[in-house]
Amino acid sequence: MSNRGGAVKVKREERGGGGRRDDRKDDRPPNQSKPRPKNDDRPRGGVPQGDFRMPDKNAQSFTLEIPRKKFTGRCRLFVGNLPNDLKEEELKKMFVDFGEINECYLSGKGFAFLRLDTRAHAEAAKETLDGKTVKGRQLRVRFAVHGAALRVKELSACVSNEMLYHTFSVFGEVERAIHIVDERGKPTGEGIIEFERKSSAQEALKNIEERVFIMSAQSHPLRAEMLEPKDDEDGLAERMIQRTPQTVKEREVAPHFADLKSFEFVYGQRWKELYRQENERRAQLEEELKAKRRQLEADLEIEYEDYRAQMIREDLERQKRELERLEALKRERVRAFPQGPPRFPGDDGPHGRPPPTYGRDPGRGGPDLDVNKILNSFRGGPDMGPPMGFDPHAMGVQRSLQKSLGLGEPLGPPPMGPPPGGPGPYGAPPRGFFNGPPGFPPGMAPPGGPVPLSSLGGHDYRPDIKRQRR
Repeated sequence: MSNRGGAVKVKREERGGGGRRDDRKDDRPPNQSKPRPKNDDRPRGGVPQGDFRMPDKNAQSFTLEIPRKKFTGRCRLFVGNLPNDLKEEELKKMFVDFGEINECYLSGKGFAFLRLDTRAHAEAAKETLDGKTVKGRQLRVRFAVHGAALRVKELSACVSNEMLYHTFSVFGEVERAIHIVDERGKPTGEGIIEFERKSSAQEALKNIEERVFIMSAQSHPLRAEMLEPKDDEDGLAERMIQRTPQTVKEREVAPHFADLKSFEFVYGQRWKELYRQENERRAQLEEELKAKRRQLEADLEIEYEDYRAQMIREDLERQKRELERLEALKRERVRAFPQGPPRFPGDDGPHGRPPPTYGRDPGRGGPDLDVNKILNSFRGGPDMGPPMGFDPHAMGVQRSLQKSLGLGEPLGPPPMGPPPGGPGPYGAPPRGFFNGPPGFPPGMAPPGGPVPLSSLGGHDYRPDIKRQRR
């Protein structure tokens, strides 16, 4: 929802010379609102239909600075009992010494309305000019009725003046917003909001009556009504009493206490009994209403807990369905992944390739560190003859093992030489065969000596001869 409180504020037109406004005549009736400025881009019709939200729904505090506005409705004065031949310039001349004048409406029927810049200036003008005689007539100056004010009820104790101001700014420009307190500063739950335009107040009243408007976490919706103007400052002055025959007749009897056993005393006692019954009925009705309020609050608290539990259950159900959906999607992906059968039993190598058989159990990953088993895997059996040809794979494994065991340079034919097992140089044994130390058969190592290199060839032919001991 758009926030009218954040709309562009309409700047008032400055007066020419001395910073005063233009003194053009305003022919509007006294209770008619000011025309809408051209640069006022706020939407008409008040609050759009939809969810009402504060400008910042997460805000826990509001600014302590409420803009001080000039020329508000509280600065508007009513001037009565004016001479019929009084001109507008003469009227302004009487009030110009008290402050800037924004509005001056002279009806020509003995009354006028003026709007000064501040409340203090308006009060000073009222105190000075009220009762002043002008052209044989005694002026009567009063504060004009504010026709764009609302009285709201059921306010929580946490609602401040600033919160009221920013909240109701969504309906239009707010001039003043207060939460009424008692003599001890305790909030009474009632407040007054004064708008700049009467249409804004009517729009706010309509929305509050037709919809449920809640200011805080409490479940009490606001109540609103147009503020009834009451003059509790000046009251009814003696000069305001009309001298009618009824008034003269009533004032024939002076104020007094009625005598006992007189007609006035008996009649007064009956009135006082009726007053007492009214007070008792009113107190009884208020107590019943308070009990109903307490019962409703208790019921709402229980229902709210049930509502929260239901919301938690629904949230858990949604999470459960989402988890089941993700699990089904995972199983579907696993089934869609291409997997082929192994090429032979025990094939656990990557991509169907058989694992190496030397140094490991077939099909398992545990290494076998028995050197004799590793060496025997490269030797031929006792019934096998000399190797035929050259096996590059076996020779590479042989060289790596010799290097890792620290047995020196690995044996093998030179890159361009004949293959192992061929005839050696003149007077030398065939290539790939090892002549051991004196007294030891070929291919045998002395006790404690190094492993014969011929045993590392992989393709060297060596008869199965037992080791001789000294």
